[in-house]
Amino acid sequence: MKSVVPTARHFTDLARATAIAELSGLLQTGRLINRVSQLIDALQLERGTSNIWLSSDGRLFDRERGARTRHALQARQEADIELAALAQRQPQVGGARLFNRAARALTALETLPALREGISHKTLEPSAAMSGFNEVIRQLLSLIFDAADAATEPAVSRAMIALFSFMQGKELAGQERALGAAGFACGAFGDAERLKLTTLIEGQNRCFATFSQFAAEGVMQRWAAHRFDNAEFERLRRIACTQPHPDIAGEESALRWFALHTRRMNGFKQVQSALEAALMDSCRAAIRQAERQEEPPASPHPAAEDGAFQLVISPLEETPPGALTTDFLSPQLSRSVLSLAQQQSLRLQQLGQELATLRAGVEERKVIDQAKALLIRHRNLSEEQAYQTLRTMAMNQNKRLVEIAAAILAIADVL
Repeated sequence: MKSVVPTARHFTDLARATAIAELSGLLQTGRLINRVSQLIDALQLERGTSNIWLSSDGRLFDRERGARTRHALQARQEADIELAALAQRQPQVGGARLFNRAARALTALETLPALREGISHKTLEPSAAMSGFNEVIRQLLSLIFDAADAATEPAVSRAMIALFSFMQGKELAGQERALGAAGFACGAFGDAERLKLTTLIEGQNRCFATFSQFAAEGVMQRWAAHRFDNAEFERLRRIACTQPHPDIAGEESALRWFALHTRRMNGFKQVQSALEAALMDSCRAAIRQAERQEEPPASPHPAAEDGAFQLVISPLEETPPGALTTDFLSPQLSRSVLSLAQQQSLRLQQLGQELATLRAGVEERKVIDQAKALLIRHRNLSEEQAYQTLRTMAMNQNKRLVEIAAAILAIADVL
């Protein structure tokens, strides 16, 4: 039987169908992110109440702790539904990392029963309990990041990166809530705890700055409306970060700290809901656009098209009707097919740049934190003094902060 030679239109239709399938997968991933983010919310509350319960020797939040655990178990069941749907997906290129991350997240979740038992029997220190919750939440956040890393639509990718950055900042805020509540409850903040609190505050600021770079205008309006500006909140922050044995320490201060931070994080939930809605809307809009699109649209970057493809495409105004280009297609078909390839290339390039920005920010924070720790150890500086030292050196030498931090780490052996 004579084989049928496919036409350019045939591949255009295949490309459109593939794009719709990919976007539908992203829409499903968005539902997974929604459920996992709700599970993270529940675990953050359970961590905070468990920490204050342990630090007060069971006097505070006894009834609340049980309620938070039950809420987390319900959130786990709802997340499992979406994870089961993920497990039914067909293997695809680039999916291995997401599936491996899902496996790690499930493995981390399986540690929760033993963690809760240790808390209930008071065989764990508050710091150990907090570390256990932190690891589970870290794996869940990594699952969301890998889901974002799998996106290929620029608008969807930006929405996912904004969501991930915001959730990361919210997680650091949750750690601050739990750590500070424990310190006030037991009446002391050691050097390590005060340094950790300062680091958590700085980390939040950086995460929210990244979120602001990628979030849509509507989400930023919601963010402005829910910014937490409270004088008592800031006063308690300063006390926790600067006083080893606060005069106001005690159960009342611990409860007040926890209540103020919870109000702040409740506002964060509103912003996170807006981010999740923006993500889903981006997926749906991209699907509708792909379904309406009969042919790939003209390139939005004519300069790139003229430069990158000028060897195989002759300008339309210079080519007689019906003439052939060097790839033996009519100019119209040649331009359409190559435009499709170029669009995909531009999508991947933009996505790569956005994710590279996020990864670079994470790596830069690591370098700066390592340099600060080095200055703290060798010069007996506080965390704030070490940071100010780095900033002053950067300004005096007209260099970026991360460049100064890297230079300090390079000469660490001679300090």
